[in-house]
Amino acid sequence: MAVVRIAEELGSTGSARLVGRDHELRLLHDALRMPSGLVLVVGEAGVGKTRLISEVAARHPARWLTAQCRPYEDSAPVVEEVLGSAAGSAVVLIEDIHWASPDALQMLRSFAGRITLVVTYRPEDARHQDDITSLAGSGARTTEVRVDPLDRGAVRELSAQLLGLDLLPMALTDELARHTGGLPFAVEEFLRQVPDGADIEEQVRRALAETPAPVSLRASMAVRLQEVPDSCRRVVCAAAVLATAAPENLLGAVSGITRSALTDAVDRALARGLLHEARPGLYDLRHPLARRAVRATIPPDEVRRLHRQAATALAEVEPPPHARIAGHFRRGGVIDGWLTHAELAADQSADAEQYAAMLQVEALPWADRARLAAKLGRTALAGPQWQDAVTTVQAVLAEFPARSTARGRLRLALGLLLHDRAGDIPAGRRELTAAIDELAEDPASAAWAMSALAVPIFGTEPIFEHRAWMQRALSLVGDAPDAAVRINQARFRLALGEVDVVEGFEVAGALAWLGHARRASALLERSDDSAVAAVTRLRLAFHSGDWAVIAEQLTRARAAAAGLPLVQAEVDLIDARLRLAQGDVAAGKELLASVVTRTELGPLPVHAAASAALAHDLDRCLALVRRKSGWVSAGDLIVVTCTALLHEGRTEDARRLATEFTAIVSGLDAPAATAAALHAEAVVQQSVSLFSQAAARYRAIGRQYDECVVLEQQGLLLLAQGNQEPLKSTARAYEAMGAHGDARRCQDALRAAGVAVPRSRGRRGYGNTLSPRELEVARLAAEGLTNAQIAATLGLTVSTVEDHVSRALRKLGLTSRHALGPHVR
Repeated sequence: MAVVRIAEELGSTGSARLVGRDHELRLLHDALRMPSGLVLVVGEAGVGKTRLISEVAARHPARWLTAQCRPYEDSAPVVEEVLGSAAGSAVVLIEDIHWASPDALQMLRSFAGRITLVVTYRPEDARHQDDITSLAGSGARTTEVRVDPLDRGAVRELSAQLLGLDLLPMALTDELARHTGGLPFAVEEFLRQVPDGADIEEQVRRALAETPAPVSLRASMAVRLQEVPDSCRRVVCAAAVLATAAPENLLGAVSGITRSALTDAVDRALARGLLHEARPGLYDLRHPLARRAVRATIPPDEVRRLHRQAATALAEVEPPPHARIAGHFRRGGVIDGWLTHAELAADQSADAEQYAAMLQVEALPWADRARLAAKLGRTALAGPQWQDAVTTVQAVLAEFPARSTARGRLRLALGLLLHDRAGDIPAGRRELTAAIDELAEDPASAAWAMSALAVPIFGTEPIFEHRAWMQRALSLVGDAPDAAVRINQARFRLALGEVDVVEGFEVAGALAWLGHARRASALLERSDDSAVAAVTRLRLAFHSGDWAVIAEQLTRARAAAAGLPLVQAEVDLIDARLRLAQGDVAAGKELLASVVTRTELGPLPVHAAASAALAHDLDRCLALVRRKSGWVSAGDLIVVTCTALLHEGRTEDARRLATEFTAIVSGLDAPAATAAALHAEAVVQQSVSLFSQAAARYRAIGRQYDECVVLEQQGLLLLAQGNQEPLKSTARAYEAMGAHGDARRCQDALRAAGVAVPRSRGRRGYGNTLSPRELEVARLAAEGLTNAQIAATLGLTVSTVEDHVSRALRKLGLTSRHALGPHVR
């Protein structure tokens, strides 16, 4: 039985400001200003009835007397006691009168017109609804305050307040609203698990997945389930186990209730608020915490049985939801069923974690382990957890040394992981070659391995061997190669400057090397946020000379490339070239030397570019380019080699190399190489006209930095002829893009020629003030829109939005987009 208490603490509202309750506060406040009357505060559990009353009590100068009705207790004595204590201006609060006895309700009815009486109740739990309704007919002035779940905006405001943020991202708000059903109590329960200083989004999502139902909710749910018929309880338990909105017939199949009793059971559950109609004909509990509270009331053996029945029932659905079926079989203890459907689900979703989980099963036959490990390896090629996949595939491969098709597929998966992800080119190529010998009965897999070996930017093989691999691969698959072979065929052709057939964002990097910046950018817009996409965007930004946020792009690319040696090498190449351009020569050269060493076996474009920038071991790198016919991505190498030959007095050798390169690339769709051919000819001939043509070619393909390099060399030539203005202009262009080291080199040349060079002030800009576009993007980001949503709203690309957000954060000195709100309103 509850005890009478003077509610000294009732006015304590806690640290969280009440949100989304302005209308309810006004109703309650106005009702309490009258000398007497009845206030019914109505709402479901966790909706915030007591919190609302506490907010008003903190402002209402009265003595509050409270009592609480409890299930399975006679509430009449406590109600009688608190009513007997009421006098003067006291406000009597009786909570949870849905559990009150008829006698207690009759007493309340008799007092309702003489005192200020506030009662709270949940209609769905009311045992004596008619008696509660009769309170309103007692003659007392009656105010009903209905407290509904918070809407999305209020959930967002409350969550941000609890987490100490200005605004919560809208996507995260939607997840919270879905998991909590808009109940403030549930929001607070979830967010209480988020530690201070954590990665907010990750920790909130973890809390949503892992937070158990609080004790009070479990106790309340247990009472409610005890008060309904068994058939109703079983339907609710079935819904909790299914964990998603389900039709009536599925609830019946899982609960085992006969068709004749099913409709009544669902109706009762709806009437008592245990279930709600999530969508027409689909029933569920209000939110995940409610599901967890119900599951906590079910004995473990019954939970397992319900999961087995759920799996069996869902298996009859067309098409079968394999992931859900697998989860139910696993929780129901049916391992074979779990494995069957988990594999089908993983096949559909390319879920490496699912394959890895299945491989943990003890005593799984080797054939099953080999099949799952091969799928794991292939799936991990596109994911961040490739290291674990390598270890697993190697372990399974070691279990069965005999030659077989299954082992060939394992070697294919391992070879691709080692080659493309680990960057261990020799080991990867050995595994791929060995896999081909064991895949005679699986031509599609053999063709995949052959096509991977055919890509000529890796290894030391001459081009005719790569070509032979590609021909063998295509002969196995005919006119219908699968996606992997098609992509490798495109990579093979792009490496040779053949761009007539290009598909998939996977070849965006190769297109960017060729100088097709627009086509590469268009493909990247369709890509996921992969490491290759990040480094390709970085490379495009470097060549374009748009370096306003290149530091942020470099950081983003380096983070994306973590654990991927081949991609890291390309990031380091751009980093090193930026350092050289900005004047940090020693650090740039040190980083370039590392890149040259790490890429001796590929990727060839990175190796050639690093060797050219370092101007080191050019003959050896040129020999490798000849051997692999890698001319289309060797433009910088040709220009630098021609320059070096001229410095050595080998003019004829330089002329022959420039002529050879021009002849090779002239018929190819390789704009960057074509521009480099003009550049090399200009260097050899020291032709002002050819320098102008080369600069124009670079400008036409969006390579403003390369254009400046050409114009610098032209400017030096013209300076020797007495014309200082072109080199001055190039110095200003370098300075404007942020290539301060390059600008100083031009200025030093001018000073050496006796030209007075004033200190450059750089281009005017917005400084630390946001530009109009940055402000526009920042405001949308502060509202919780994703980069993709902002891009769609403003007609920008996602990468452009990323740059604007990064620039805004840097200018404002912020580290999180969640903190933008106060600065951009």
